[in-house]
Amino acid sequence: MTSRAGTPRRGPDTPPLRRWSRAELALAGLLFALSATAWSLTHRLAMPEMSAGILTGAHPMDGTPMDGAMRPGAAGAGLFLATWVVMMAAMMLPSIAPFTVGMTRLMRAGGAGWAGTAALTTGYFIVWTGFGLVAYVVVLGFEALAGGPAEPAARVGAAVLLAAGLYQFTPLKRVCLRHCRSPALLVLQHGQEAVRSRFGAFRAGIGHGGYCLGCCWALMAVLLAAGVMSLIWMGAIAAVVAVEKVNRYGETISRVFGGLLALIAVVVLVEPSVVAVLS
Repeated sequence: MTSRAGTPRRGPDTPPLRRWSRAELALAGLLFALSATAWSLTHRLAMPEMSAGILTGAHPMDGTPMDGAMRPGAAGAGLFLATWVVMMAAMMLPSIAPFTVGMTRLMRAGGAGWAGTAALTTGYFIVWTGFGLVAYVVVLGFEALAGGPAEPAARVGAAVLLAAGLYQFTPLKRVCLRHCRSPALLVLQHGQEAVRSRFGAFRAGIGHGGYCLGCCWALMAVLLAAGVMSLIWMGAIAAVVAVEKVNRYGETISRVFGGLLALIAVVVLVEPSVVAVLS
């Protein structure tokens, strides 16, 4: 977004860091601390066989299935979902910190207060928990592909990369990203109830989670294809999500990353054996 004079505007309409109160800084610190704890838990929960996917050589390139590996489906939907929630906390809490601070400021003025912040965050993660069920089914599908010949699995992974890359250029991605970055847009959509009551904040959190899911689902699909518990890929995707949401040039960076994903997809389609480099 640019002004009439051509000067880039600040992307998110969240208060600049230098204007945060001590309480708001403490809130951001809490979110980062919870994220760090979730990263530590993810590291402890991560199983080696869940750290590779169809994009990272889940089985040898000679087409021989992995022997004796515990695949994601064997862990069970319940364990997968619990692990998924921890992963989402690790990846998403830093990126939503500025937004949460902005909304908390509005809710403290509107009457919902700190309880509204908790309700907002709960609603947000309910959306990502629901998406975890979809992710579980997708992982089972990728697991089945990993048990077959390597080349078709790699090409499916390339298709996921290509779809994710192209999605970064779509109007839907742009709309969802703008809503993810703006507390004002959330309040305009949900009305003053979003900042006046805990239930209103909870509903707003679900709405915010929906826009965030619309913004990030394709990147999460890449994570599932690369290895759902690969800490390297988790870190890379989390970094992209954070930059998109926080940086004033987030929309441009999103498209640049989309082009990079599409380029990698073309390379994998031409030469599937390069998936070994992505691990």
